[in-house]
Amino acid sequence: MQLTALAPEGNLSAPAGRDRAFSAFSQKTLAALSAEATPLESLAHHCFVVDHDLPFEKVEKVFREKGVEFLALVQGGRVTGLCARVKLGALLGSRYGFALYAKSPAHLAQVDHPLLFSKHTPVRQLLDVSLSRGAHEFQEDVILVNDDQSLVGLIAVDALAHLQSRLVGEQVTELRRQHEALQRQNGDLYRANEAIRQAEGVNRGLFESNTLGVALLDIQGAIQLHNGRLAELLNAADGPLPMCSLDSFMSDQDRLKFRRFIAAHGQPQVGAGGPHTQEFYLQVPGGGQRLFRFTTGWIKETRQVCACLDDITEQRALERNMMKQEKQRLLDTLVGGIAHELNNKLTPVLGFSEMLSEQLAGELRAQAGLISRSAGEALRIVRQLLQLSKPESGRPQRVDLATVIDESLVMLKFQVRERGCEVRIKPPASPVVVMADPGQLKQVVINLVINALHAMEKVPAPVLTITVGKDVPGAFFSVADNGCGIAPEHMARIFDPFFTTKSPDRGSGLGLSICFSIARQYGGDIAVESEPGNGATFTVTLPPVLGAAEAPQGERTATQPAPRPSDRSIKVLVAEDEDIVWLVIREMIRMSLGCHVDHAPNGAEALALAERTDYDLVISDIRMPVMTGTQLYLRLREARPELSRRFIFITGHSGEWGLQDEMAQWAVPVLRKPFVPARLMEVCEPLLARTRQKDISVGGLKIPGRTPTS
Repeated sequence: MQLTALAPEGNLSAPAGRDRAFSAFSQKTLAALSAEATPLESLAHHCFVVDHDLPFEKVEKVFREKGVEFLALVQGGRVTGLCARVKLGALLGSRYGFALYAKSPAHLAQVDHPLLFSKHTPVRQLLDVSLSRGAHEFQEDVILVNDDQSLVGLIAVDALAHLQSRLVGEQVTELRRQHEALQRQNGDLYRANEAIRQAEGVNRGLFESNTLGVALLDIQGAIQLHNGRLAELLNAADGPLPMCSLDSFMSDQDRLKFRRFIAAHGQPQVGAGGPHTQEFYLQVPGGGQRLFRFTTGWIKETRQVCACLDDITEQRALERNMMKQEKQRLLDTLVGGIAHELNNKLTPVLGFSEMLSEQLAGELRAQAGLISRSAGEALRIVRQLLQLSKPESGRPQRVDLATVIDESLVMLKFQVRERGCEVRIKPPASPVVVMADPGQLKQVVINLVINALHAMEKVPAPVLTITVGKDVPGAFFSVADNGCGIAPEHMARIFDPFFTTKSPDRGSGLGLSICFSIARQYGGDIAVESEPGNGATFTVTLPPVLGAAEAPQGERTATQPAPRPSDRSIKVLVAEDEDIVWLVIREMIRMSLGCHVDHAPNGAEALALAERTDYDLVISDIRMPVMTGTQLYLRLREARPELSRRFIFITGHSGEWGLQDEMAQWAVPVLRKPFVPARLMEVCEPLLARTRQKDISVGGLKIPGRTPTS
């Protein structure tokens, strides 16, 4: 016998007979909920099913065992109909009925018009359909199914009748409650009229004392009534504003936008939507262009628009400045992380290529040199990014203006190529050296070039000309474009902070003022020449370095150290979490010193090794898991102060300014990745010399040599 008993939702049990149609749980649920909110699953009195093709003799046995009058028919887990016990009994009880129908499938005993409802069917709809059937098609049980046509349970008609009675009772109660509410409303109406009269007086007071400019506008935007604050904001303190539209203070572009904004309030779907907010620029007499936030609402009774105006010019400027600072902080974080990862990857490339170039000959040596040179160029790009986002020093240094221009254009290569701009560089005959911070000079160049690219957006053949040279005032470089030029009325304010002719999303008005400040900081100046339609030329003049015969040196040229005799008595500990970086450091030390090298993947393991072994030198990365390099140094400074004086930091990027300042106070050498063997030995030699030259006392005699092992 294929029999399945599915428990309906809520873990309802299936009572044995129709007199227990409502379980205790169902009755509790019905009592707690309103009739209309009653879940249909709670009305099910059983959920017994038989297979669609189960023989009559087995179906009849199920009816006897379960004591129910109806069973749901299922096929493949889906409900196909309702099998009635009375119909099955009529067929089997007829003459020769059992012999004829005992093996017949169960669906032959199903009712003709079963009612099948989804468990999501509204209660009212189920009651209307199930209780309005005629006598010839009235079946006592209703089938309730899930979305996939699987059975939830069978609902008895007495449960539906009981629910219908409750629904009628609730409706009567609701009508009585509404009647009482109407009586209370009549009593409240008089009090409401009195409150309205008082509210009118309060509203008049609030209207005039509001800190925002408030105006009542008609559907065309004309001012029909306003408070005194609006007159102050629009610089009309001498008297009330003329009965004109607010769009008379706007530009042509904003005027059309404002009219559409106001006219939309008269549309029902817009006006009923609550307050609406929009921002517009108003040309205030004597105050220039100001940004206002318009908060409007539709007054249906008078068909007016109530507009509240708030001057947010300074607020937007502050927000842009804060956003710029936040972007700069994000840039610093991103550039620092990228620099750290790239420097870690460049360290083995540069180190192994340097070592290979010493061991190879001919074409292979030249190829190793190309690898080293490419890694060095990548290193310079990383350092330029760091210099731009977070300059290492604000102190002036000798810098070649031509080098600054070249390095700045490398960073602007994408913008220049995207604009399709031709760049013409006029270099000097000899190096032009000035005393300045290279990061700040690059900032000046980048600002001037970006401004020039913006000015040439509508020029079919943009040309950017950069000139570097010397003249009577001093060293100079100029950035010239063939763009739209600068209007004469703007020339006097071009270097003023926050003055800009660009839209707010294109600039804050600080770029040229920062360039001017940087030039003045180093005793120089910046000037502009322009004619509308014929481009503009910005010239930055700086005092030259007297007697400067050549440009300052760039990156240190890698040279291999002279061969040193092996000293296997020297012990070096390297703490580095990047395996490939540790391997290249080990090979550099072995090649140069031929000494013993131990490795720890983090500061904690390095500290444990240092407590067991007397090392002559500790080389540690700054950023490591578990324990950082700085934490390792501080622990060694407490436990092994003599070893902390033979300590070297290596880093791809040291991170925050506070950490850099603290490390500077420790006077610990910092070796920046990537580096070559010569640079590593240059830093290690002075510290190892302390070990070699230190005297130790043995039996009352002073013997030069190494510190005794612990």
